Amino acid sequence: MNPLTPLASFGGYQGPLAGMFPGQLATVDQWQQFMKAVQTAGDPHALDFKAGLTGVPAIRPESLETLLRSIVVRKKEFKLFNRLKSKNTGSSITEWATLSGLGRDIGSSFHGEMSTIRGGIPQYNRGVLRIKYLMERTGISMVAAQQETIVNDLKAQHNEAATLSLLSTVEWGLFNGDESVNPYEYDGIKATLEKQRPQNIFDLNGSSDTEELFQKIMEASSKAVGFAGGFNRITDAFVSNALQLDLNNHLAPQWRVSLDRNNPVAISYGAPVEAIKTGFGDGVVALNQDQFIEFGDADYLTTPIGVRLALQDLSIPASAPTYPTLAVTAVGPTPLPSGIVSRFNTADRAGTYYYAVACIGEGGEGPISGIEAVTIPQGGIAQLTITPPAQGSITGYVVYRSKRNPVFFPQPSDLRKVKRIPADGASPVTFYDANEDIPGTTDVYLLNLEDEATLAWRQLMDLTTFPLYPTDQAIYPWAVLMFGAPLVGIPRSHFVVKGYLPKTAAWKPF
Repeated sequence: MNPLTPLASFGGYQGPLAGMFPGQLATVDQWQQFMKAVQTAGDPHALDFKAGLTGVPAIRPESLETLLRSIVVRKKEFKLFNRLKSKNTGSSITEWATLSGLGRDIGSSFHGEMSTIRGGIPQYNRGVLRIKYLMERTGISMVAAQQETIVNDLKAQHNEAATLSLLSTVEWGLFNGDESVNPYEYDGIKATLEKQRPQNIFDLNGSSDTEELFQKIMEASSKAVGFAGGFNRITDAFVSNALQLDLNNHLAPQWRVSLDRNNPVAISYGAPVEAIKTGFGDGVVALNQDQFIEFGDADYLTTPIGVRLALQDLSIPASAPTYPTLAVTAVGPTPLPSGIVSRFNTADRAGTYYYAVACIGEGGEGPISGIEAVTIPQGGIAQLTITPPAQGSITGYVVYRSKRNPVFFPQPSDLRKVKRIPADGASPVTFYDANEDIPGTTDVYLLNLEDEATLAWRQLMDLTTFPLYPTDQAIYPWAVLMFGAPLVGIPRSHFVVKGYLPKTAAWKPF
């Protein structure tokens, strides 16, 4: 007898689902209908919704690696992640060693015939990478599951939406992640350089001069090929939409490289810039326009979360922390706190600004505080005192600022991100805004993607679905999981040029 054939004389189906569906799977046809509702779109032999099952089907995750690859190929927005070589690790902690110095001076190997042989001790650095856990919950209602003509497509759509959300987080984190602000994030490229190689960050201080930007790219390229850059080279520049437009319109033709060598117009003003000549390494830096690099007009990246979610007709989730209390005062021009130099040092940068702050926790970013005004004198700074809410575990804050001297009292949509900063538990935090991080500006990421040792992706496992148990709703829930982090193996091989203000920006800080 087929063990899956339920017989009425034996009280109906007696398999592992009998306790979950007592008396409901009484015929072979009913069992087949149930199987059809829970089958995986890509594998007719695998149970899709495994909640409530026992044995291997209840614990077997479903790999989505094929889906991941197809989405990366189709969705060109994930440009940096798509370029990184991926490798599975056997642990949530990855360690590696980097040879950072030979311990000898150049030319020191020359000796006399009978000289005492000199030597040196090579220098090594140990690196540690913590895998981060990216997860998205999704599910299909029981009503949707009963509609045989759409359930498989609906499952695929849910998986794709969850995967896109995960990959959007990954790509954003590659540039902007900061473990000190949110320990659930990994350090992105900028945070890694701020902590390990601050000399590899060049600051344009709000300049809109494309020639000055190019000179910074040249300077970074020259450092990359020498000792300071680990004898590597810059292969790629990742830029925002606004910066790409400025390069198209204003970069001098002699610095452009065209993939179409038969078209002389391809390197003229206004033509898309595909690569830049530097004269270092092989002399060519490929240009990559990435949707996840921030700039002032990218309101989906740089405005408070309430504004960002409203663009999708969404509201702030209940899991987010509540708002902090903010007090803002002007300090200076003298004396200033030790180690701080004001960049409100010209008349066109001093003035009245409005600030707001939001909390960051495991549940993401919360609503902003009240919007507070301060008039900063020339050569002065703004002092923000941030008091966390009584409830919730706060790991960091996001500081937002208005334009200089706005005509009307700003709304949340008029604010742009200044910086994300760490919290101090339940204690208040003081942040000094010296105009070092200018809202509305954008960054250039100059990377070496030629060598896997300099930058790669490490993951604990492939992108995977994991079954969840239905509780108080008639849904079949599951999660899509991605456990990984970028390995910035040789930070000195990468550079960031920060603080460029696009010429075409509609939102300008001054």
